[in-house]
Amino acid sequence: MTKTRIQDIILEDRGKFYGCDRDRFFTTGTTFNHRESLDGKKILYVTDFFDHTFITTGREIIERLKTVADKNLNDSLLPQYLPGIKKEMTYPHFLYHGSDITIPQVADGYEIIPADPADHSLLQQFLNGCTEDDIDDALIDLDDPDEEIRLVMYKGKPIGYGGYRRWGKEMGDVGILIQPDHRKKGLGRAAVAAATEACLKNDCLPFYRTSSDNTGSETIARSLGYQFEWMTTEYHLEN
Repeated sequence: MTKTRIQDIILEDRGKFYGCDRDRFFTTGTTFNHRESLDGKKILYVTDFFDHTFITTGREIIERLKTVADKNLNDSLLPQYLPGIKKEMTYPHFLYHGSDITIPQVADGYEIIPADPADHSLLQQFLNGCTEDDIDDALIDLDDPDEEIRLVMYKGKPIGYGGYRRWGKEMGDVGILIQPDHRKKGLGRAAVAAATEACLKNDCLPFYRTSSDNTGSETIARSLGYQFEWMTTEYHLEN
């Protein structure tokens, strides 16, 4: 897939998400994106796409900022209009730039198998060995399962997870989770590769997101051919 085609997919998908045409991505300024789930919460997400800034938050914060909506509200300007704002985390997003992928061989005793998203018994067995924080970070939800799932098995038991869910028609959000006792064995890299392969087979552009403090996760993505494309920063208001 060419870089031009990848850019076209990003612009089409994110343009629908933010409710704007593609030209806006290449103009200086700010667009507000209301998310109902953030109403009443003092949280906002700032995403820089090309030359434009998109702020996703609840209605109250949008109202506080709409008088300066013509400005580019970057990191240095936000504190002027939102006193007490605090940066919580940054989330780099990576897109896969290859056309195929090789799944690394896993250690003896391990194997990667396809899993039926509707098979809650097997998936629940895996989740029982994970912490709630890990499950939340990996965005695994049995009531809203990924389109395709690959499980890492060890002696017949699921100990690792790789999957993707659609963003629009042409993008797939790849996610993984390995149980703590089985980390540092290359299984995360293999799970990402397996999920990426499934995504590509369904004509979906894989992308991968992580937090900036998870350098191991970023290393996995880059080692498999993912390239950095955009950054989202999460902010909280203290007052």
